[in-house]
Amino acid sequence: MYVREARPEDSAELQALQAKSTVGKTLILSMVNAPDFFARANAYETYKVFVATKHDRIIGSAACAIRDGLVRGKMHRIGHEFQYFTSTYYRKRRVGSLLRERIEDYLNSEGVDLSYVPILEGNLPGMRLFEGHGFRLHRSLVMPGLAVYKEMDVAATGTIRPIATADLPTVAELLNQTWEGHDLYEPTSADALARFVSRTPEYSFENLLLLEDRGQILACLGFWDWGKLTQITVIAPSRGMRMRGLLMDIAGRLRPMPQFPKAGDQLKQMVLTPIGFKDPRHLAVLLRYVNNQALLAGIQQIFCVCERDHPLLSIMKGFIKVDTDIHLYVKPLQPDFVMGDRPVFLDGIDLQ
Repeated sequence: MYVREARPEDSAELQALQAKSTVGKTLILSMVNAPDFFARANAYETYKVFVATKHDRIIGSAACAIRDGLVRGKMHRIGHEFQYFTSTYYRKRRVGSLLRERIEDYLNSEGVDLSYVPILEGNLPGMRLFEGHGFRLHRSLVMPGLAVYKEMDVAATGTIRPIATADLPTVAELLNQTWEGHDLYEPTSADALARFVSRTPEYSFENLLLLEDRGQILACLGFWDWGKLTQITVIAPSRGMRMRGLLMDIAGRLRPMPQFPKAGDQLKQMVLTPIGFKDPRHLAVLLRYVNNQALLAGIQQIFCVCERDHPLLSIMKGFIKVDTDIHLYVKPLQPDFVMGDRPVFLDGIDLQ
């Protein structure tokens, strides 16, 4: 086996391999990057995609991104690892380990202090892989999934509009205030926020909404349509999910209820990023507005990720939601580097 950096011409082969590498337990899913394999990684300013090959055929892939972020109040170079997958035939043959070693070599060559990876609850192979490479569970965050199935009332508080260039400094300051004291957060600026909007695939100023009242920006909320970058197909729901869907179908005869996914369905999902607010009540107005926009676009679920006691969770009353644990694994790459016990920021971009 040989590990090398991925090339543009690998895209179709990687998509075909990815389609066969199912994920999930509650729902068994096939997830394929679109319109090309590298669209997912393009959401990051600095990234690498690696592939493992044998006899000139790709049998696995993994990616990483590098950025700056706060840890215990100081800026550090941070690596984020994502989208590991291996051909079914070559699982348990150290393909994931070879990719992991190659990524760590790259991160070390770039002077990275810490690497992290979010792992979905129940992904025991992923946990074993990273634990075997010196990663440790730092903390578990929560990923609330909100069902989009009915129009929500939107309070008549202020004006909702897309961000404009002139708003960037104020919104950057609002985001920094919202996530102050959170490890792994990278303080932003007007220029950095503009770069985030321009480089993120299928994202524009129209995706970042503001709540404004008498000239004051009270909250901001961005939404990113996963379905335009990842084709998510349901292979099979678990028995528990099928039973829950049956109960929902029965309850739906009396009042509007979400439709539970079935085998063959294409999921349409949205992630919230970035998120900023002065008062959670202001963010609640934007969330309900985004729900209504998602309903018109055929989106079925809205996701975000945060600490279990974050005020963000308080605005979700009235929604049907399912919480999923996101286990944050970290590994210091420099001697004497220690993570603190501060709350942690994880961007919605990192979820897939």
